[in-house]
Amino acid sequence: MKRLIPIAVIATFLIIALMQIDRESLLCSISQIPLWLALSLFTIQIISQLLVNAQWHKIAKTSDISMSFRDMLYVNCQGAIMDAITPGVKIGGEITRAVQLSRKTGCKGEQAAAVVAVQKLFSISALCAALLLIAGWLLALPFLVLLVSIFFVPHRIKLYIQSRKEPRHVWSRKLRGFFIAALDQIMSIRDNKKAWSMLLPLSLLIWLLYPAKMYLLVIQFYPDAQILQIATIAFAAYMVAMLPIFPGGLGGFEATMTGLLVALGMAVSNAAVITIFLRFLTFWFVMLTSLIFVTIYKLLAKRRARE
Repeated sequence: MKRLIPIAVIATFLIIALMQIDRESLLCSISQIPLWLALSLFTIQIISQLLVNAQWHKIAKTSDISMSFRDMLYVNCQGAIMDAITPGVKIGGEITRAVQLSRKTGCKGEQAAAVVAVQKLFSISALCAALLLIAGWLLALPFLVLLVSIFFVPHRIKLYIQSRKEPRHVWSRKLRGFFIAALDQIMSIRDNKKAWSMLLPLSLLIWLLYPAKMYLLVIQFYPDAQILQIATIAFAAYMVAMLPIFPGGLGGFEATMTGLLVALGMAVSNAAVITIFLRFLTFWFVMLTSLIFVTIYKLLAKRRARE
């Protein structure tokens, strides 16, 4: 019930905001989105999800965790569903991925958590690089330097942890084991040039597809829009959505993106349509496709068990 309260509040504000927009202007804005573009954006979103899954699959494989692409997709879909119902930062989704990964492969919890940590290392490093290069956010530079340094000196960090006295508490020992496992996997990937030379560009591509989808949509309403402006707005809305306030970042994403698009010079109705469409594409559509895949996966698993 507590989770439903903020969702209800957000829904109420969104309904009130939409009521303030002229209905004819809103319908006119919707009609400006060609069917071919809508289908193309949905296709790009599916490709993005598959690329993310390929990234996870490669990291697990490099970490000596045997798992099929389909099973990894199931794990990721479970995580995506949890991401949608937990507030910001995607902690719930990452915990779900680690638990499902351990159950599916029989690997230790620390090893599964380490796979999640390594994926985050690549993903956040690529995000910082995109923020720095595309959006020009200098604040991303120290984070990028820190993350890259972890990638290049994991052996020193591991030696430092091992040199410390072993903790007395169980949870402390598990945390220590997690860090050591994560550092071992980082070293394994670092020594595998083929792996990291693929994972880094792949992570960057996944992040660049995010503002690219928005740009393709925005130019239908605002042909003079610059790709750097749109990338900045896209990443700003995403960062606000990551704040642990509302489930899935609902409310913060919509308010930020709509406000920045209006500040750019767009009509309120156009900005609202772009925001709603992108929110559906990157949030509700992802959750819907994940639910469908998880349902089909479980039904097929039950059928195979009966046979």
